[in-house]
Amino acid sequence: MRIIHCVPALAAAVLFCTVPAMAQGSGQGVIEIEGPLEAAGVESGNSVIKVMGLTVVVTPATKLTSPTAPLAHGDLASGPALPGRTERGFIGGHAIVTGTRDLSGIYARQVYVEPAEHHLIGTVTLNDGTGFEVEGMPVVLLPASSNARPYPDVTPASGMPPVAYDPRLPGTPLKNSAGFEIAPGSVAPGTDIVVAGYYVPTPDGKGTVYAYSATASVGDDASQTPRVSILRAECRQRAADEIEWDVRGSTVPPSGSVAILNAAGTVQYGVAAVTPDVSDPGKGQYRYRADIRKAAQQCPAGVLARFTVGGKTYTATAAVERR
Repeated sequence: MRIIHCVPALAAAVLFCTVPAMAQGSGQGVIEIEGPLEAAGVESGNSVIKVMGLTVVVTPATKLTSPTAPLAHGDLASGPALPGRTERGFIGGHAIVTGTRDLSGIYARQVYVEPAEHHLIGTVTLNDGTGFEVEGMPVVLLPASSNARPYPDVTPASGMPPVAYDPRLPGTPLKNSAGFEIAPGSVAPGTDIVVAGYYVPTPDGKGTVYAYSATASVGDDASQTPRVSILRAECRQRAADEIEWDVRGSTVPPSGSVAILNAAGTVQYGVAAVTPDVSDPGKGQYRYRADIRKAAQQCPAGVLARFTVGGKTYTATAAVERR
């Protein structure tokens, strides 16, 4: 989210904090909205959403995504409720809209939605197969595919539906501090962990966090099998034709280079050099940072890291955090 700090250089600006370039009354410009998703439907033949009371037109070219999957306009307010929720689709959730406006209305180029923007950073306090808690808060890791199960996979409380895979918001595998997948049952109490998802309160006041992403600060095995990970992928839409990338991760072995592409592998943004990770011998680390101007594409929903060792290519994918 962009924050504009106004400096009252002129007496009039002291009271109104205006931006002269935006006050020309041209009726055209770039717009960004961040707030609750109130509705999604059809008005005057157009697919629309309402965010913070503003009506936004969703066109066939609009990119719609959750934190972990691409979406269609019909996913926003229909279908079964997401695990733990009672609202339809993403209604009542958190939305970030970037687009343009003219005299006829507001038009979305990108819409990012999630049930809520909740994070929990703390210590695992329970993990015995029947419960998984962070700082005493129950956490459920959402299943990553249709043949996967949530963790922990326990019988739901009376009156609650089971936690099932939902393609609108699939989970991602639990990762360790190097970004490589680990088994949830291997994380011992006392381990530091970062959880991203949405909190749903319960009548007993304890509630549950349904997590689509989690990273635990545990080590990796000593295997030197070549591989690559993505610890974090952030893309910031600076303007309609300008994007800023920050992608980081780990590799085995600790040398070479990593190419950063969109999830489909059709657009390469750049290449990052691998350097040895002094805190984790045998592994490398990379970070790709770039400000791409006159970009023909907007921030994608997913990113791919491509790492070649001995003529063989290894890849990792991740959802993009779009800001």
